[in-house]
Amino acid sequence: MAHGLLKFNSSNIVMRQESDELNIWQEREDATFKKWASRIFRSWPLFLLSLFFCLSVAYLYLRYTSPVYKAVASLIVKDEKKGEDLMDNSIFNEMGLGGSSNKLVENEIEKLKSYDLMEAVVDTLHLFVSVKQAGRIKDVPVFNDELPFVIEVINPEAINKTIHCTIVKKGGAIFFRGKNDKHAILIRYGQTLNCGGVIFRCVPAAGLVDLPPTEATDSTKYRIDINSLSETTIQYSGKLSVEPASKVATVINLTMKDRNEEKATSILQALIAIYNKQGLEDKNRISENTIAFLNDRIASVRSEMQGEESSVERFKNKNKLTDLSSDAQQYLESSQQVDAQKAQAETKLNIISALEKNLQVAQDNPQVVPSTLGLEDPTLEKLIEKHNELALQKAKLKEKVGANHPMMIDLDNQIVETRGRLLASVRNLKQAYRISLDDVSKKDAQLNGLIHNVPQMEKSLVQITRNKNVQEQLYSFLLQKSEEASVVRASNIESSRTILKARSLGKVSPKAQLVWLFSILMGMVIPVAIIGAKDFMGNTVGDISQVKQHTSLPLLGVISHVKKLKSSVVLHSRSRSVVSEQIRSIRSSINHLGNGKNVKTIMVTSFQSGDGKSFVSLNLAAGYALLGKKIVMLEFDLRRPHIARDLGLDTEKGIADVLSGQSSIDDVLVEIKDYKGCLFVVPAGNLTSNPAELISGPGTPHLMGTLLERFDHIIINTPPISVVTDASLLQQYADVTLVVLRQDHTSREIYSALKHRTDAYPANPIYLLLNDVGKRRRYRGGFGLGGYEYGYGNGSKGYYYAEK
Repeated sequence: MAHGLLKFNSSNIVMRQESDELNIWQEREDATFKKWASRIFRSWPLFLLSLFFCLSVAYLYLRYTSPVYKAVASLIVKDEKKGEDLMDNSIFNEMGLGGSSNKLVENEIEKLKSYDLMEAVVDTLHLFVSVKQAGRIKDVPVFNDELPFVIEVINPEAINKTIHCTIVKKGGAIFFRGKNDKHAILIRYGQTLNCGGVIFRCVPAAGLVDLPPTEATDSTKYRIDINSLSETTIQYSGKLSVEPASKVATVINLTMKDRNEEKATSILQALIAIYNKQGLEDKNRISENTIAFLNDRIASVRSEMQGEESSVERFKNKNKLTDLSSDAQQYLESSQQVDAQKAQAETKLNIISALEKNLQVAQDNPQVVPSTLGLEDPTLEKLIEKHNELALQKAKLKEKVGANHPMMIDLDNQIVETRGRLLASVRNLKQAYRISLDDVSKKDAQLNGLIHNVPQMEKSLVQITRNKNVQEQLYSFLLQKSEEASVVRASNIESSRTILKARSLGKVSPKAQLVWLFSILMGMVIPVAIIGAKDFMGNTVGDISQVKQHTSLPLLGVISHVKKLKSSVVLHSRSRSVVSEQIRSIRSSINHLGNGKNVKTIMVTSFQSGDGKSFVSLNLAAGYALLGKKIVMLEFDLRRPHIARDLGLDTEKGIADVLSGQSSIDDVLVEIKDYKGCLFVVPAGNLTSNPAELISGPGTPHLMGTLLERFDHIIINTPPISVVTDASLLQQYADVTLVVLRQDHTSREIYSALKHRTDAYPANPIYLLLNDVGKRRRYRGGFGLGGYEYGYGNGSKGYYYAEK
C-alpha cells in the first residue's frame, strides 16, 4: 500500500514538474513576444522612414516604368470533314480534291508559332525598326500613327548588328544624327541615308508634307534602333503565346504583350492575315496545277475528236450513206456498252500514263503532282498528297535558305523517297488498267467478228463511228472534271475563321495595386529584418533577458545610460538621480548576500576594458561611505590604473610600493573629501613589470589583513578577467565578486568565460551587474530601475551612463 502511494506521489510530482516547465516555457514565449512587440512599437520612426522610402520607390517605379500592354485574339480551326461544306461533295472526293484529314489544333498552333510566319509579320510591319520618343527620364515606344514619319529600310538583309541613330523633328524639318556623329544634319523626306551599311530613308506619314526649317523652338526627339530581321523575329516570337482554348474545342487563343498598345494589336492582326493567306495560297496552288493538267488533256482530246468527226463526214459523203442496216444497228447498240467500258479503261490508262510521264519528266526538278482525277485508289491519293505537301515546303524553304541547306537536303531525300513510291504505285495501277483494257478488247474483238458479216461499207462506217464516240465520251469526261476543278478553285476558302478580332486588354504591367501593396509590405518587413539582423549579427551583451538566457549567475542590478557625465562619482549625500538610486539598490542587494554574515570584501571586475568596473567601484565605495562606514578602495589594476587620475589625485605611491616593501600602508592611503573621513583610496602606485608575481607574494595577505582590521569594507578594483590572471589571484580575498557587463559593449564570450570560472572555482560566488542600460531605445525597461526618466522633489530628471 505504501509502495502504491509512493508511486502515485512520484507521478504527481513528475506531472507538476512538467506543468511547471510548460508554464515557464509559455511565460518565456510570452515575454519574448512582448519584448519584440515593445521594440517594434518603440521603433516606429524606423517603420515610418521605411514606409516612406518604399512608397517613394513604388511611386517612382509606377511613374517611370514603361507599361506593358496585352492584346488577344481567337481563331476557330475549320474541320473540313464536318458540317455543310462544299468539300463534302462526292464528285470532289472522287477527284481526290476534297479534304484529306481533319485539321489538328496542335498542327495549327505550331504553324502560328513558326519562325517563318513571325518573320513575315516582322517584315510586313517593319518591326525591326524600333522608334522611341525621347523623354526627360524615360523613352516612350511609338508605332504607326503615333509617328509623324515612316522609316523605310531599303536593304534589310544587310543588317547584321543593331544600328542606333537619332531623328529630331523641329517644326516642319527633320534632323538626323548617327551614333558616332558629333552634329545633326538637316535631311529631307525621301533622302536616302547610309548608317553602318544599312540604307534607309525617312518619308512623311499620311497627310504630312516636307517643309523647310522654321524658327519653331518646340522639337521632338526620336531614338531609332534598327535590328536584324532574325533577332527581331526571335524577340517577338518569345512575346507571342498560342494556346488551345480547351481540349475538345478547335479554338486557338493568341496573346501578344508589348510596351506599345497599338503595336501589340497590329502584330496579331498581321499574324492572322498572313496565316490565312499562306494557307489559301497552298490550296490554290494545287487546284491551279490540276486545272492546267486537265486543260492540256482536253486540248489533245479535242483535236483527236475533231479528226474522227471529219473521218465520218468524209466516209458518208464519199459513199453517200444516210443510215445503217438493222443488223449493223443492233451490233452498234450492243457495242456501245463495250465501247463505254473500253473508253473508261483507256481514259484511266491514259491518265495514269500521263501521270507516269509527268513523274518521269520532272524527276530532276520535282513539282506539284496533279490530283488522281477519279482514279479510285486511296494509296495513290495519300502518296500524291504527301508529295505535294513536301514540294510546297521545299518551295517555301528554298526562297529563304538556299539549295545546300541541311533542311533542303532532308526535304529532297523525302521527296525522292515519296516520288519513288508514287512512281511504283502508278506503274502497278497502269498494269492493272492494261489487264482491264485487254478484257474489254476481247469483247470488242467478238463484236468485230459479228460486224464482219455486215457489208464492208457499213462495217467501215461503224468502226469510224465507234472511234468518234470514244473520243466524245473522253472529251465529255475531261471537260466535266475541268469544270469541277474550277469550282473547287473558286470555292477555296481560309482554313480558319476569326471569332475574336485582335483587341487590346489595356495595361497589364506594372499593376499599381500590387506594387502599392508590395511596397507597404516591404516597408513593414524591412525594419523587422533590420532589428532581427542586428540581434542575430550582434556579438555583444544585450538586455536583461539575454543575460538571464545565457547564464544562470544572479543579476544584482542595472545601471542606466547617462548622456553626459560630469564626474566619475555620481553618488553624493544629496544626489537623487536614477544612477545614484540604482547604486544604492545594488548596495542593499550586496548586504543581503552574506547569508547572515557581514560582507566586508567586495571585488569588482569585468570581462574587458571599458565595461565600467572602475565607475562601479568608485560609486559603490561612495555609497557605503554615505552610511558612515569606513571604506577603502584598492586599485589593484597594476597595469593600466586610472582611478587616481579620474579623482585628480597627485600621488606616485600605492599598492605596488606596499607589496614590494618600499612603503607602508599609511603612506599610500588617500582620503576622499566630502565623505567625513569614511572614504579612502589606495592607488596602484608605481607600475611594475611583474604584477602577478607581486600579488602572489606575501605582501598581499598582510595588506588585506591589516585593512580588514582598520576598515568596515574593502572594495577591490581588478583588471579585466579576459586579459590577465590578477582577478583570479585576488578572488580568494573577496567575500563577493561583482562582474560588470556593459550593454552593447561587452563581448558575448563572457558567458562561456563565466561558466568556466564558476566550474573552476565553485566556492567563490560571482554576481553580475549590467551597466549602460538604455543607451539604445530598444533596451529600455525590464528591471525595475533600468532605463527610464526618474526624478524627485526638486524636479530634476535625466539619463546617466556608467563610463565612456
